[in-house]
Amino acid sequence: MSLLVLVIPLSSLFFGICSSIIQSRKISLLAVETCVPGSAHKIRRNGASCGLCAALAVLMLVAFACAPAPPDAGLDVAPAYEALPPGELDPELSAALQSMVATARRQRHTYKIGADDVLRLNIWMRPDLSKDGVVRDDGTFFVSLAGNVPVVDLSLAEAQETIRLALSKYLREPQVDLEVKEYRSQLFFANGLFTHPGSYPIRGTTTVLEGISNAGGVAENGNLQGAYLVRKGKVVPIDFVSLFTRGAMSQNIPLADGDLIYVPSIETARVYVLGEVLRPTGVPVRTGKITLGQAIADAGGFNETTAYKRGVKIIRGGLGSGEVTEVNFQDVIKGKRPDLMLLEPGDIVYVPASGLAKWDRVMGQILPNLSRIVVDAAAIDAMNR
Repeated sequence: MSLLVLVIPLSSLFFGICSSIIQSRKISLLAVETCVPGSAHKIRRNGASCGLCAALAVLMLVAFACAPAPPDAGLDVAPAYEALPPGELDPELSAALQSMVATARRQRHTYKIGADDVLRLNIWMRPDLSKDGVVRDDGTFFVSLAGNVPVVDLSLAEAQETIRLALSKYLREPQVDLEVKEYRSQLFFANGLFTHPGSYPIRGTTTVLEGISNAGGVAENGNLQGAYLVRKGKVVPIDFVSLFTRGAMSQNIPLADGDLIYVPSIETARVYVLGEVLRPTGVPVRTGKITLGQAIADAGGFNETTAYKRGVKIIRGGLGSGEVTEVNFQDVIKGKRPDLMLLEPGDIVYVPASGLAKWDRVMGQILPNLSRIVVDAAAIDAMNR
């Protein structure tokens, strides 16, 4: 509009100048016609052409000024990111996850005596033989009369019976009672955002909640959605969110020797890209926003030989949630839709090798890689503290 305000006076001025030129040209033409008959016709024709061109130029200038400017011209427009379609509970995945947790729960991991455990031995009517002692590095426990009795890797009941049989060679029907005074041989590890991260002894059947309590609880910035339990190199798909917020005690399984509980910080959030990509990894969400395409690119891109791009799966809400969104990423590659689908911290992106993959097989691929990423992240967190 401001251009139009300037152009209208200029066009009026221009038309005035043209009129003056044409009037002066008429006078000149009259003189020329007097001196050279017929020559004025050519000049008049050329003059008319010049006038027409000038008028057209002015009209084009006015039209350009009146044309509306393109929307947001000259402005940096933020891309219109879009949320992923809402996830749906996948019955097959949910059943596979529940089965894994139930199996871990059934394995109650009866405590096995180990080196450095402190045992208390009571022998009825023989206080001279009763004692507290440490299990030696060779796995034996010294008992008066019987000598060194092997007890390592035995349950309390088994060790108690072994000691009773050893004493039976010297005593008539000895009555033996054995207990663990101090648990020292089996440990679990609490890494990441705990009030007191570190290693802690497993006392009998210490559960996940008891273990977290021993570590002082989850710190303020702890990200439960990204928390994991790793056992013997594999993630046990505990749903920490359900355990803490909904009291789902089915997730409160007993801990085993060497278990790692890792709770990341919400400030170092990651998405996990697994399956048929060149470099399965945890991708940091550095700017607070990351699209599906960016995450796949940070994982080295697709394995072009095996990746099924039409069925990329996103598990949202942590591995134990069972909620899955499927995305046809081939549409993005073909330009049918932009790469504007935002991921959330803790999302697990899985690129399958075919559209017919069963979740029990998928979990067999996801868990080892996810475990490696979690253990590496936990080690880095531990070194930075």
